[in-house]
Amino acid sequence: MVERFLEQQQAVCAVLAENRKKWHLMPKDTDITILETLKEVLRPLSPLTDALSGEQHTTLSSVLPLTWKMFTSLNDEEKDSLLAGEMKSAIRDYLNEEVNDDDKQLLLILNSATYLDPRFKDMFVSLKEEVKQCFLDQVGENAKPNRSQSHVPDPGQEEDSNLMPQKKQKGDLRRLLSSVQGEKKGSGATPSTPGEPLSRSDKLKDEYQVYEKMPEISAEEDPLSWWKTNAHTLPQLSDFARNYLCIAASSCASERVFSTSGLIVSPRRSRLTHENIDMLVFLSTNLELTKKFKNP
Repeated sequence: MVERFLEQQQAVCAVLAENRKKWHLMPKDTDITILETLKEVLRPLSPLTDALSGEQHTTLSSVLPLTWKMFTSLNDEEKDSLLAGEMKSAIRDYLNEEVNDDDKQLLLILNSATYLDPRFKDMFVSLKEEVKQCFLDQVGENAKPNRSQSHVPDPGQEEDSNLMPQKKQKGDLRRLLSSVQGEKKGSGATPSTPGEPLSRSDKLKDEYQVYEKMPEISAEEDPLSWWKTNAHTLPQLSDFARNYLCIAASSCASERVFSTSGLIVSPRRSRLTHENIDMLVFLSTNLELTKKFKNP
């Protein structure tokens, strides 16, 4: 908006000059100087905020790297004027208030998403141990039996169940091969005895070792494609990645959906049912994807 006003400054001043009653709105030289300084200070931040408002890529895991880049761009320079220095200082103070150490839950979520992004897992995660412990706690809670569903077995049924062999699940072999592969790659892990089954927490610890030994990928690569390729090697971490990397860093996507629905539900179409509105918004949002599938 500031850049657009500076581009149209002469036209705006010409319109205001035609009406005496609006002369008090004429921007002064000091106003133009402030706007030009603000434009130069905010220029490096524009591509960073645009990246966080995207929909075609993961954004939550990019918050910490882009925040670091923002603070780097806001460092004071010798060529900065006094006004530019004050603006940079005010922006830094605002960012520090938004992303402070007091909000542990927010920092934990941001660090979790960044840890699960193979592009940034080694550089921008400051709470790595807390993130790993949080995942272990979630795995432990899911592994606990539900007491409300527990019941006392009937002695006759218990005898029958002992006589009849239990049916093996199809996923046992896949989980076994995944754990073997994880143990093979995680050479630093302590090998367990053949008769000792690994718990979900132990398997997750093995996945930590394998994942942290993997090199970071390029920032231009897609982390979702990487997880799709390595899901069989890191099954539990891939589940966490699926839960965290789908979170949007901003509300821009939902605001676009609201704008689309506002264009669809016009005064001439005010009697549309909510089912039809949902279908029309879905088609309007995903129509381009269907074209890509038809013409790859």
